[in-house]
Amino acid sequence: MLPSFKEKFLEIPANPSPAFPDRRSSFWPLIHVRLFSNIDETNYIDFKALVDSGANFNIFPGFLAEKIGLKVINDKIEKIAGIGGQLFDGYYHEIILGLGGWKFNSFALFTFADIICPVLGRDGFFDLFEIKIDYSKKEIEFKAKIKPL
Repeated sequence: MLPSFKEKFLEIPANPSPAFPDRRSSFWPLIHVRLFSNIDETNYIDFKALVDSGANFNIFPGFLAEKIGLKVINDKIEKIAGIGGQLFDGYYHEIILGLGGWKFNSFALFTFADIICPVLGRDGFFDLFEIKIDYSKKEIEFKAKIKPL
């Protein structure tokens, strides 16, 4: 049987605005991730990443790669367009994602560009899981499509 797990959305403080004068917080689909080097699994770092079906790939800040012993800049470069259309460089690395207590082979593009937070995208994440988002419960359910490591 393939593993499954659930995570609650993270409530983040937010300022009121003219459009949303009563807003005090918002809920984001940020989940716990453990990032491992595929070269040395004793090197890992824990962080939260945004589950983003609009992102083509997993995109992580470069310092996360450095923390697990990867040299970010390599010849496997991909030009990435942000929401505002700005282009930045991402460097492809094979990695291991720890999610829900299991490990999965994946990949990420690491960048030194300013990004708001790490992003889990369609290739490298959504292709590994069947994902059900229940906004009324502020919860995401993940069912693996592949066997974990």
